[in-house]
Amino acid sequence: MMSAQNRLLVVCGLLIAVASASVTALAVNLSRSPAVTAPPQPVLTLAASTSGNTITVVGVGIGSATPNQAQLYLGVQATRPNVRDAVSVAAGAHLLSAVHNQGVQDKDIQTTGVSVSQQTNCCPQTVNGYNASTQITVTVHSINNITPLIEVAVDAVGNDLQIGGVNLSVADQGAMLKAARANAMNDAKAKAADYAALSGHHVGGLIGVSEIVSTTGGFSCDQCGAKGGGGVPIQPGVSSISVTVAVTFELAA
Repeated sequence: MMSAQNRLLVVCGLLIAVASASVTALAVNLSRSPAVTAPPQPVLTLAASTSGNTITVVGVGIGSATPNQAQLYLGVQATRPNVRDAVSVAAGAHLLSAVHNQGVQDKDIQTTGVSVSQQTNCCPQTVNGYNASTQITVTVHSINNITPLIEVAVDAVGNDLQIGGVNLSVADQGAMLKAARANAMNDAKAKAADYAALSGHHVGGLIGVSEIVSTTGGFSCDQCGAKGGGGVPIQPGVSSISVTVAVTFELAA
């Protein structure tokens, strides 16, 4: 028979063992607990960037003005039995003198062509003369001076005169270019607004612009007055500058 004291010792031992097992189980359970993960971050859905939606249109604008200067193309062509005489006439001394007498300065006279060639007949081919020519370009700073220049050239050179044409232009094209650009941009804006409205959007900010500039003359002629002819009245007409722009805008919702 176990004494009361021994029974008490056994009971205490059992209680200690149970308590130790519980602590060990708790420690094991805690060590095996799944790691705590952070809650998922909310996904941010960004609205479409306004700069990502664009529209590109082409605008055209015209700027015009009345020409106030010209380039007159004059020349001398001579056919003579020997090359010396042909070149001597084609040198154009009389033409240059006549042009200078009209107040044209040397800086406004430019030689643009000189040529000499043989004139032949056929069968058998033989040389029976020589053709020589020179061409000059005269810058005229007043349209009103063109006809008088042609007339004095005719008088100075006679039948050997060549008139290659006249090109009228505007000396300072700044104002007409500015007007053309403004018209081109307005045209581009109007087109962009039309397309934006058709697609249920509206036009946002400007992103980029590129341009092409071209000039149209108000008056040009070939062989004005014909070879050896007198001066002709010059009608200035209108010179124009055309500006084409490719413009990219933001397309906003």
